This record gives sequence, structure tokens and C-alpha cells, in this order.
Amino acid sequence: MTRSIRPAAIALVAFLVLAAVALAACKQTTDALATVNGVAIPAAQVNTQLAAVEKQQQTTMTASAKQTYRAQILDSLIQLELIRQQGKKLGVDVTTKQVDDYIARLTAQYGGETGFAAALKQSGITMAQLRDSITSRLLVNALMAKVTPTSTITVTDAQISAYYTTNKATQFTTPAQVHAAHILFSATDTVLAQKVLAQIKAGANFAQMAAKYSKDTASAKSGGDLGWAAPTNYVPQFAQATEKMKVGSLELVKSQFGWHIIKLLGRRSAQVQSLSAVTEQIRQTLVQQTQTTAFTKYVAGLKKKADIQILDPALKKIIDAEASASASPAQ
Repeated sequence: MTRSIRPAAIALVAFLVLAAVALAACKQTTDALATVNGVAIPAAQVNTQLAAVEKQQQTTMTASAKQTYRAQILDSLIQLELIRQQGKKLGVDVTTKQVDDYIARLTAQYGGETGFAAALKQSGITMAQLRDSITSRLLVNALMAKVTPTSTITVTDAQISAYYTTNKATQFTTPAQVHAAHILFSATDTVLAQKVLAQIKAGANFAQMAAKYSKDTASAKSGGDLGWAAPTNYVPQFAQATEKMKVGSLELVKSQFGWHIIKLLGRRSAQVQSLSAVTEQIRQTLVQQTQTTAFTKYVAGLKKKADIQILDPALKKIIDAEASASASPAQ
């Protein structure tokens, strides 16, 4: 494999873990880690989310890391409970249909029920937990829309221009790309690689040879075609070769994966989107950023007024330290 490909399931795992820190209603329990206006947040709920994080990271956490994550999860659940309570006061609710529709869209993104179920299994989170986390996410969005409506936010042309200038290279520039195909051989198959290269130069069909010989079974199915990508997406030896090659030419290079017969099918230069082309996109981004900042301040205000009791001294120390650090002006 010449490129690093992030499995689709991983994206879902990331969503699930992030959403899981905002899971459903806290029930009264004797093992509460905190109370929010008298509503308890049970230790079991925090521990369940910590287990999901550990599974997603696929590594054993140190005791210190676990405690930090537990504190972060607990603080998120405290904020969620405040949002839930405020939503109830203001008549903000989430319907079963809204959750069903959200799950339907998520399922479609992963190619249907089978792909979605596989991703869900990999995440270590149950469907019930997912529904709860989606409910929480939709509740946050609904309350945000009510108390910090986007209709009240104005973004100036100067702000848009400044954002474009700052982010032009990272967000609005597509790097130079190459369209390459390859046939991969094991590192010990030097003679075979040279023989196949000679046959292709003599007129053999590249795609047919890729289907017959390539160890990269994924690209072999499409005649070795790797599609368009920036050279930096490939391992160094492969990338260096594609940067020097002429369209239509062949090269035999060796990398950590073995021998590659590379055929360059196309090349296109870097492309920069103009400010006029992305003005509305930037405007929406800035509106969302402004709304999120305003809502964060709103929730902070709810937190100050609430009766919050953190019952675990160690977690309280971590949460208080984080709050102090956030409140301190940047050095």
C-alpha cells in the first residue's frame, strides 16, 4: 500500500467518541461523581465513556491519563446536564424522528446497514448509546439556535478577507497532484519486476499486467490506477519518482513495500480558489464560529449560576485547574 488510507469506520469512531462525552440523562444514583442542581451524574456513566475512549485509542492508558479523561468527560456531562435543564425551561426538545433521521443519514454515509454496523461495532458503543449521544448533540444545537441565533450575527467583508488571507494556503489551495498507476512486486522479485517492465515497454498492456502481477490487490482491480493525489501522499521513493516523471513515462523504483513499476497518467498544478469563490463559505464559517463562542459563554454563565457539587476530590482538582487555565489570559 503506497498511501495512508483512513478507513471509513475510523471517522465514525471519532464521531462516536466525541459524541459519547455528551451522553443521555443522568439518573439519581448512590455512586454519583457530581450533582447539577440536585441531578446526579453517576460514575458508571463516566466509566462507560472512558472505556469507549480506550477502545478507540487501541492502547492502554496510564493512570494519570485515565484520570484526566475522566475529569474531561465528567465536566462535559455537567455542561450537558445544564443544557438539558435550560432546554426544558425554554421548551427546547428533540423528537424521536429527528434522531431517526440523523441515524439514517449516518447509515447512508457508511454505505448502508452493513458498513454502519461494522463501524459501530469497532467503536465499542451500542446503538442505544449512539441514540443518546445524537439526542444530546441535537439538543445542544437546538438550544444554541434559540439563545444565540445566527440571524443576529453580522460578518464584515474585512473579516472575510482576513480569514481568507490567513487560511489561503491550508484551506483554499489544492496542492499539485499526479495521476499515477503502479504494479507492486515484493522486494525479492527484482528480476520479475524488470521483466514485466520490459514487456510493458515492448507493448504489453499496463492494466492487464497490473491485474496479473501486482501485490497491491486493491489497485490491481482497476489496472493499477491510484487516482489523483498529491505526491506527498505517497512514500518518499514513490513521490520523488512521480515528481520527476513525464506524463506517459514509466519508472521502476523500490520502497519499503517492494518494487513499483510506476506509470504517470497525468499531472496538474496547484489550484487556488479565489476570494470571490469562497466568500459565502467563509461567511458561514465565521457565523458558526461566532455562534459557538457566544454559546460557550452562555453555558459558562449557566455554570456560574448553578449549584454544582463535584463529589470526587481528585476530579474536582483537575476540573478546577482546567477552568483556571482557560480563564487566564494568554501569555
